[in-house]
Amino acid sequence: MESSIPSKLNTMGFEQICSSENEVTEFIHNLKHKDHCIFVFEDEQIRDKVVNEFINLKTAKNILTACFSTKPEKYDCNHQITYDKLVQEQKLQPIVISDLLLNVLSESYQKDQARIVCEETSWLAENGMFDEHQKMGSEMDEKVFDESTIMCCYNASKLNDAQMDTVLSSRRYIILEKPFSVYEKKDF
Repeated sequence: MESSIPSKLNTMGFEQICSSENEVTEFIHNLKHKDHCIFVFEDEQIRDKVVNEFINLKTAKNILTACFSTKPEKYDCNHQITYDKLVQEQKLQPIVISDLLLNVLSESYQKDQARIVCEETSWLAENGMFDEHQKMGSEMDEKVFDESTIMCCYNASKLNDAQMDTVLSSRRYIILEKPFSVYEKKDF
């Protein structure tokens, strides 16, 4: 599926702005608050590398990090929660998510220093909560979007075409594993 994504992005009005590993890594390091990007991957090791670059305390000084993850011990995050804690009785728990994120933002860091990563957002699609997650994302407290930098990672092999289209159209920046590149929607 991932090989057709660059042409799909071009059709959707995206333009490639980074095309080498160094450029992509630099882009990840320089994401600012209010930036919310999508990383589309298939290889979990590459995903882990990208996530670790995004939350790397050496390249982004004084950051506070929060991770939604299947195995949070893989990442050096200040706040962590597993996906299974976000679900109760087969329902996504927006209050758990909001509480964690607002707690992160209430700590005494500069506004542009909170970085939030969702390591395997496609887990929600696999568990029948894709639409619920998309709706929740559009209803999230504006403070979360205004005062943080967010990266949501989606495994391309776990989404159908309609879900992938929804994901791609939802954000200004899309980072691809194959080919390793960054796309920006100019009229977002």
